[in-house]
Amino acid sequence: MVQAVLYDLDGVILDSRDLVATTLTSVAASALGDAPDAEAVGRVLSLPPVEALAALGVPDAAQAFDDGFDAAYAIHAHQARLVPGVVSGMRRLRAAGLRLGLVTLQRRHRLAMLPLQEVLDLFDVTVAFEDAAPKPAPDGVLGALGLLGVPPAQAWFIGDSPTDIAAGRAAGVTAAGASWGYYAAETLWEAWADPILYDPGQITTILLPDGDTVCATIAAHTVSPHAT
Repeated sequence: MVQAVLYDLDGVILDSRDLVATTLTSVAASALGDAPDAEAVGRVLSLPPVEALAALGVPDAAQAFDDGFDAAYAIHAHQARLVPGVVSGMRRLRAAGLRLGLVTLQRRHRLAMLPLQEVLDLFDVTVAFEDAAPKPAPDGVLGALGLLGVPPAQAWFIGDSPTDIAAGRAAGVTAAGASWGYYAAETLWEAWADPILYDPGQITTILLPDGDTVCATIAAHTVSPHAT
């Protein structure tokens, strides 16, 4: 029986594409003297910021990140949007007695910049970048479960990237792929996400089934690409 659901942040709970694109463009423009091509920025959105800046041609990407990323991020944080249906689903899970946690590569001070207060209040535990070895290491997932007192076999981790799925699988939880995030379902399939979800509403449909409909619900609403 599932007792806890852990979530990644960017791409799963928060649609941060516009925010990240604008922030990277601003930092790169300051370093290069000209804004990078929008298509080029779009191709690097899923990379860690320093790697993304380097891919955009910023000579000293780490220094440019240190000098300007947080300031630009704070200015444009209003561009981030909650993914529709996520918060209502989390409230339903909590009302049913499940424990909730956040495992993110965001630093804690950036969480305070984002429009997340109604979401952060729903979490029993938050594991940020400073708190554990970064994904794909399982440390953050295992640390969150340790604080919750829930064994991995009774937990889900919902992520939208191959590193999320790798972390979840290494931790021994059900590693569900959120295909509405930064990576397509095919990429999550290749990372062995199971199940793959196509809509946030499917989380509660699966975990809060109505009696005998559980088997039909899972078959109708998820893809388990590696089942034999």
